[in-house]
Amino acid sequence: MSRTHDERRSRRLARMRARAFGGDRRSDRLLREIVDAAEDEIEAAESGLAGRVSRKLGPKGRFLAFAILIGVMITTASIYYERRVVETAVRADWQDPVLVSEGRALYRDNCAFCHGDALEGQSGWDGDFPRGHRPALPLDGTAPIWRLSDDDIFDVIKYGGQPFSPRSYKNDMPGFEMQIPDAGIWALVAFIKSRWSEETRDRQEEEAAMRRPPE
Repeated sequence: MSRTHDERRSRRLARMRARAFGGDRRSDRLLREIVDAAEDEIEAAESGLAGRVSRKLGPKGRFLAFAILIGVMITTASIYYERRVVETAVRADWQDPVLVSEGRALYRDNCAFCHGDALEGQSGWDGDFPRGHRPALPLDGTAPIWRLSDDDIFDVIKYGGQPFSPRSYKNDMPGFEMQIPDAGIWALVAFIKSRWSEETRDRQEEEAAMRRPPE
C-alpha cells in the first residue's frame, strides 16, 4: 500500500474512531466492525484492475506506460494532420513532404506503368506522331512539361489528354477523375514537381508569367 494510501487510511480511521466515541462510549465490538468495514473498502478499491496493474508495474513501469501513451497520442495526431493535409490540398506544394509522399504513392499505383518508375517516360516519345498515339512523355522535367502550368497538369491528369488535343489527334493519356479525388491529383502534381530541377521549376514559372494577362 502506498504512503498516500496509508495516510488517507489513517485519517479516515481517526474520523471513524472520533464518531464511534463521540458522546457516549461505544463497545469495542462496534469499533472493530467500523474499522473492518473501512479496511474492506480500501482493499476492494485497491484490488481493481487499475490498482493491480499500477502496483505490478512499479514507478519505472508506470513512467514507461505513460511515455507510450503520449507517443500513441502524438502518432494519432500526426496521422490525422497528414490526412487533413492530403484531403484538403488545393495546390501543388512540392515542398510539403506530406503532400509529396501521398503523391509518390498515387504515382506508383496509377502512373508508373506508363511513365516509368523514375518518371522517365517511354522510349520514342519525341518521335513524329502526327495522328497521335505518342508514347508516354517523361515527367521528370526532361520533356517540355514545364510549358504547362500546375492547373494545366492538374486538368490533364483529371480529364485525360484528349480534351486538350485536336480531334484528329489520338491522345492515349487517360483521365483519373473517377479514381483520384482533386486533392490527390494536387498531391500527384506536387510529387512530379518535386522531381524537377530548380531550373525547370523556374522555367515553368517564367512560362506561366508570360501567359498571364496584364493587370
